Amino acid sequence: MIMINRRGFSLIEMLVVMAIIGVLLSIAIPSWNRYRQNADLKSAARGIAGDFFNMKQRAVAEQIRYRITFDLANHRYQLINGATGNTIQTRNLSDFGTGIELTHANFEGNPTIDFLTRGTSDWGSVRLKNSLDSTATITVNSVGRTHVQFNMQ
Repeated sequence: MIMINRRGFSLIEMLVVMAIIGVLLSIAIPSWNRYRQNADLKSAARGIAGDFFNMKQRAVAEQIRYRITFDLANHRYQLINGATGNTIQTRNLSDFGTGIELTHANFEGNPTIDFLTRGTSDWGSVRLKNSLDSTATITVNSVGRTHVQFNMQ
């Protein structure tokens, strides 16, 4: 009896494995896209909250009023030195990922929040939305404390 040493795999085995991989990818890719969009929204919200904290700290340390102005139409905001009126930096929400929109910015009736030299600020909130209709709300109270709340879809 002659023994045939068979190595490798057949074409049918390879096609079955490729079909299984295809099914797994068709399930995984939409989930990955949803995860990525929600992670970008969280990153943008935490970035804004971080800028609130930084502007508050700079106002106290330098004894200068600082301001953040939100531009709802262009989905961006500016960090401004209140003493000189100079723009320190302009941040676009598109830098955090595609599909993130600034839907609401209201601080005592204005789209601008001021951070005073004692560490206090205007109270209000900013709301972001992504293409999945997930939202993030960044709330600031009058003593400058910031809270971020997420509603993920």
